[in-house]
Amino acid sequence: MMRARYGLFFCRLPLLAGVMAMLLLVGCARQAGSPESVAKLMNTVWRAVEVDGQRVEFLPGQKLDVSLVMHRTGAVRGATGCNNLSGSFSQKSDRLSFSSLITTRMAGPKKLMVRERLFLQALRRTAGWSVSGRTLTLYDDMGSRVARFMAVGGR
Repeated sequence: MMRARYGLFFCRLPLLAGVMAMLLLVGCARQAGSPESVAKLMNTVWRAVEVDGQRVEFLPGQKLDVSLVMHRTGAVRGATGCNNLSGSFSQKSDRLSFSSLITTRMAGPKKLMVRERLFLQALRRTAGWSVSGRTLTLYDDMGSRVARFMAVGGR
């Protein structure tokens, strides 16, 4: 009887180790709103790698990276690939929203202009955020991912 109990324990040991490893990894991820995450969020050049589930690639006719920089003043600057953008943002804990977004009015190839529209719509839908390593993820009100960015340079 005693041998059967220990056998059962040792059979579940790999499962327990796996669960503990996952908890450790989750615990090490930076929580949105933590001082460390907010410090990474601000004054970092974030280059878009995905918008609405579509990979962001450099397109013919594109002059600028699709990117964002959020400043401690509440100003946001960036580029849509064809145009420069500016506006403001509000961040509190894990909440993030963009407002008063404006762009320059340069025309570009149709694919570039379509992606610009999708990028701006994703920013306007943003309600939350998280930083993990060098990746910034933006979420809508339902918790669905609207965009993913990679930190460029520094930090």
